[in-house]
Amino acid sequence: MGRAERKAEAREEMLRRELHQDRRRQVTRILQKAAAERSPGERELLSQCGDLVRELETRRHRRDRQRSREQEVVDDLPLLQEKVLQLADAVRRASYMVIYTGAGISTSAAIPDYRGPSGVWTLLNKGRSVSTGDLSEAQPTFTHMCIPRLHSADLVKHVVSQNCDGLHLRSGFPREAMSEVHGNMYIEICTSCSPNREYVRLFDVTERTALHKHSTGRTCHKCGGELRDSIVHFGERGKLTQPLNWAGALQAAEKADLILCLGSSLKVLKKYRALWGMNKPLQKRPELYIVNLQWTPKDSMATLKINGKCDEVMRLLMRELNLDVPEYDRSLDPIFEVAVPLNPGEEISHSRQPIKPAVPEPDPITPPHPLAPQPLSGGWFGKGCAKGRKTKR
Repeated sequence: MGRAERKAEAREEMLRRELHQDRRRQVTRILQKAAAERSPGERELLSQCGDLVRELETRRHRRDRQRSREQEVVDDLPLLQEKVLQLADAVRRASYMVIYTGAGISTSAAIPDYRGPSGVWTLLNKGRSVSTGDLSEAQPTFTHMCIPRLHSADLVKHVVSQNCDGLHLRSGFPREAMSEVHGNMYIEICTSCSPNREYVRLFDVTERTALHKHSTGRTCHKCGGELRDSIVHFGERGKLTQPLNWAGALQAAEKADLILCLGSSLKVLKKYRALWGMNKPLQKRPELYIVNLQWTPKDSMATLKINGKCDEVMRLLMRELNLDVPEYDRSLDPIFEVAVPLNPGEEISHSRQPIKPAVPEPDPITPPHPLAPQPLSGGWFGKGCAKGRKTKR
C-alpha cells in the first residue's frame, strides 16, 4: 500500500470515528429525554442504533447503582432501636462473637474513613486533596471503649481490625485477642531476630515508609538489624506474625457463631472467604450483623443490616445489655506501659509528634478563711523581723 492510500485510509478512519462520536452524542441527548417527549425522528434513530442504546443504558445503570451505593442511609430512631434490640438478643445468645472493625469506628476521633462522602478514596477520585489531623491527638472513641468492656463481660472473644491507627491497643483491648490485619502505625518490627522482635513507640513510625518500602531508619536494640513498619498497603500481602495475627483471626472465624461488623465497607475483607465461614454448610455459618451507613457487598447475606453511626448504635446496645462503658483516660493508656524508648541518637530519626502523657490537674488553691490572721505589710512578723531583729513594743 502506497503512502497516498495509507493517508486516505487514515482520513476515512478519522471520519468514521467522528461520525460515531456525533451519533453517540445524539443518542445520549435523546435518552436524557422522557420517552413521551421524543420526536418520531428521534425514536427512529434509537431503533437504528440498538447496540449503542443498550451500551449507554448499561453504563447509566451502572453509574446510578454506584451512586446509590455511595449514599449514606440512616435509620430513623424507632427503627434503629428496634434493630439494636435484635442485635442485643443475638449477642446474649452467641457463644463465640467476633467483631470486625473498619475506619467507620474512628471517624468520631477525626480520622477520615475511606469510602464515605468525605473519605480518602472518595476525595481522591474527585481530584481533591486529603488532609488529616495530628493522629497523636486522636484517642479511642466510645465504640473503641465499648469493645474491651464487651470482652471483659465475656461477650466478645476476638477482634479483627483493618485500622492502622492503634486505637484498639490504646483502648485497653488485650492484644492476644486482636488481629490488626493491616498493621499498627505505632509498631515497628525487627525481622532479623527470631522470633521477630517488636517495638511499640509513642509516635507514628511510618514517616519514611511507603508501598514496598518499609524501613523506618531505626535499628534493633538487640541485633542492630533494620527495623520496619508493620503496615500492609493495598497491593501487598502481609507476612508478619504480629501484629497482623492472621492465625488468630482464622481460628476465631472458625469458632464464631456471630460476626458483628462495625464501620467497614467490607470491600477488602470480603475476599477472605474463611473469615465468613464460607467453607461451612449454609446452616452452620455464623450469623452476620452489619453496622454501616453505606452499602456493603455482604448486605445480602447479613442477618441484619443496621444503618447508623457506630457510636450511636453501640450506645443503644450497651444500654440494652446493661453494661457501663468507661471513658478513655489518657493516664491509663496502655501504650505508655509497653512503649520502648529509642536508641541514643535516634531522637532525630523522626519528626512526628509523640503521644503526650496526661497532664495532672493542679490542686485547687483554697482561699484563706476570712477570720484567719492576715500578714502585716512587711510579712507575718513585720518589717522589724526581716533579719531576725525583735520588734519594739
